[in-house]
Formats: sequence, C-alpha cells, structure tokens
Amino acid sequence: MRVMWLTATALVLLPGCNTLDIRPEPTPVVSEIAEPPQQDWSEYAPDELPSTDWIADFNDPVLSQLVTEALEANTSIRSAGALYEAARARLDISEADRLPTVTGGFTASNRQLGLDLFGDQGDGDFGDLSSTALSPSVSANWEPDLWGRLKDQVNSSELDVTAAQADYAGARLAVTSRVAQNWFDLIEARLLLELSQRDVETQKRALRLTQRRFESGVAGSSDVRLARSSVAGAEATEASRKQRVAALARGLEILMRRYPADALDAAADLPPLPNFTGAGLPAQMLTRRPDLLAAERRLKSSGLSVDIARKALLPRLSLSSSLTSGQNSLERLFDLKSLVASLASNLTQPIFNGGSLKANVRQQEAFLLRESEVYADAVLQAYLEVENALDAEQRLAERESALRVALEEAQQAEARLERRYAEGLATILQLLDAQSRRISSESQLISARKERLANRVRLHVALGGGIYGDENIGL
Repeated sequence: MRVMWLTATALVLLPGCNTLDIRPEPTPVVSEIAEPPQQDWSEYAPDELPSTDWIADFNDPVLSQLVTEALEANTSIRSAGALYEAARARLDISEADRLPTVTGGFTASNRQLGLDLFGDQGDGDFGDLSSTALSPSVSANWEPDLWGRLKDQVNSSELDVTAAQADYAGARLAVTSRVAQNWFDLIEARLLLELSQRDVETQKRALRLTQRRFESGVAGSSDVRLARSSVAGAEATEASRKQRVAALARGLEILMRRYPADALDAAADLPPLPNFTGAGLPAQMLTRRPDLLAAERRLKSSGLSVDIARKALLPRLSLSSSLTSGQNSLERLFDLKSLVASLASNLTQPIFNGGSLKANVRQQEAFLLRESEVYADAVLQAYLEVENALDAEQRLAERESALRVALEEAQQAEARLERRYAEGLATILQLLDAQSRRISSESQLISARKERLANRVRLHVALGGGIYGDENIGL
C-alpha cells in the first residue's frame, strides 16, 4: 500500500495534470545588442560572401599547401577536436541519466558446519568446518523526469556539443588565418632582407667613391667616417632582418606541427591582391561566424542551466528494486513478478539545505547574465572588425598608391645626387639622405603591399571565413 500511495502522489504532480503544476517557467534568454544599419556594410554588396575559398583566390600554391597541412596537423585544431569529442561524451552521459540503471553483484556469506571429524578423542585440528556461499543480487533504479529537469540537461548538453563544434570551426579558421598572415610576413621579411642586402652594396659603393675623393683631396676624413658608419648601419639592419626571416619561418613550421628548423623558403614576391566584390549584409555575419555561433549556443545553454537549478527545488521521485538470490532460487533474479514485488518508490522534497539550492539558482542567473554580455560584446567586436577591415581596404590602397609615387621620386633623386656627388657638386650628407629616403620609401611600400594582403585575410575572417569557418567541414 505504501508503494502504491507514493506512486499515486507522484502521478498527481506529473506535468499535464490539472491538480497541481508548479513547474517553473523557462528562463528567457535575452541579450540586448546594438542594431546594425539596415543598408550594406559600406557599399552595395551581394548577399553572399565575396569568396568561400579565399585562400585559393590568392593564387599561391605554396600557401594552399601550407594551409592544408596545418588543418590536418595543427595542435590547436586537434585540441579543439578533442574538446568536441568530450562534449559528445557528456551528451551521452546526460541521455543515460534519463534511463534506468541496473547493477549486479555477489554477496559472500561464511557458514560454520560445527562438525568434529575425529570425535571427542581427536585433537581438534580438523574440527569445526565452515563453508562460503555466494549469493548473486540485482538492483535497479530509475528517476522519472517529472518536471523536465533531465530533459533540460540533455538539451543543455546538445547545445554544448554544437558550441564545441563551432569552436572547432573557429580553431580551423584561426589557424588558417595565422598561416596566411605568417606566410605573407615571411615573404615581406625576405623582401626587406633583400632590400637590406642591396642597401649594403649601395653603401659600400658610396664608401669606395668617398675614399677615392678623400685620396684625391676633394673630400675630408669626416666624409669617409660617415660613409663607413652608413655601411655598418646597413649591415646591422641586414643581420636583424635575417633573424626575423628565420624566426618567422620557424613560427610557420610550428603551426604545421613541424620541427622549427628554419627550413621553409619564402616565395620570391607577394601574391597579387584578389578582387573584392563586397561583404554582404551585417545580419548574415551572425549566422556565419563560428565564434558568434558558439557564444549564442552557450548563452542558450546557460539559460537551461537556470531552469535546471530552479527545478532542483521541486520534489523528485525515484523508483528502485533489488533482488538477492538465496539457495536454489537463482531463477528469482530473472522473474518479472519478483522484481515488481520488490519495487519501491521514494518521493523527496528539499526542506532545509542551508539555502544552497536557492544560492545555486542565483549563481546560474548570474552566469546567464555574464553569457549574455559576452555574446553582446562578441557581436559588437565582430561588427567592429568588419567595419575596420572594410575601411582599411580603401585607406591601404591610397597608402600604397602614395608610396609608389614617393619611391619613384626618391629613386630619381638618389640617382641624380649620386652623379652630382661623383662630380663634386653634392655633399656626402645629401647623398646619404637621398639613399635613406629611397630605402625608407621602398621598405614602406613592401610593408603596405603585405598589409593589404593581411587586411584581406582579416576581412574574410571577420565575415565568417568561408569554407575555413564552416562548422560542417573537418569533423
């Protein structure tokens, strides 16, 4: 009768009954985010991404090969993949909690026989024999999901799985971006090193000319010293740039899980900048960027955590059954009637626990607020990255155009002053200044070309990354 009464009490409280329903309302997940303008980003653009396979658009076979190798071997990507598998395992655990659990075992008992084999005349060494009996047992437990708490745990785990999947896509996109950026940095460093090597030869040629002028009595010793100083400065810059080339090559090798042996050769020149057709609509970015998808799913999971904490305040019903086999009754373990006859139910309601359950609700609500702010910040940062990258597209183009003009003028001025210096019509300071201006203009132009490529990479990443940020690829 007790079992039937407890079970009936639990059924009265089940969802769907009109008698009593004290289930908490689902926690709304709200995050206030500044709305983007309704028009396209900075100019009219098609609704799709400018490119999905934007690495191939650079038309650099070596870069494509490096990216492919990194996506297969990079440690960050593998680590994100392991976290995804762990999230899937947690989902399996949550689903298993909704099912009954059955355990089996054996109970050992020692029994004294009380038999003296030698009677009263024996010495008792073999008396009082005993035997050991093993009794198998089976127990089962199940908690009916009265208020949907266990279902919420499953849904929360599913969101964690999809968030981990987005994190994996984000790791692939981040590694792709880093490989492309490092590759362009390496090419830039090689071009700057070649510029330094040419500068050293230029300074040595000016030194030889100055020494001849000094020997002829046309120039003073200070001119020779200034020329020697310029040679030494150029050699120092060359050594520094050699170090940077080696460091960038090693860093790129690490991304591909190679030993940092500085065995990677840079390309002879930077690739041309691909054409850009537009960035699409701001709202589309929210459905493409893996970091935003992961943040959104964690926000929803946090809302479910609040519901789970609230439902922990409600009564819980558990059903259990246990059977132990005695002698000659092993078949009882597999007898359904025996199992039902031993069924017991337990209905519990938290009464006093020092306020820990209510404190847990407040804690989960605080976590939910934090996740909402994290999501809002992520969206705003995403808008910022796209706007900055789009703006930089135009500004960097203007900068490169101006630097080309500056370099052409500096080259012509240097050539003229070198002739005038050889004729004795210009000073060493004028020549060194012209050479410095030409070197600075050429160096800035190389860096500007690289920066336009790097900004294009940042723009593709900010827009979602195309196939390299697709969460359905790679797992």
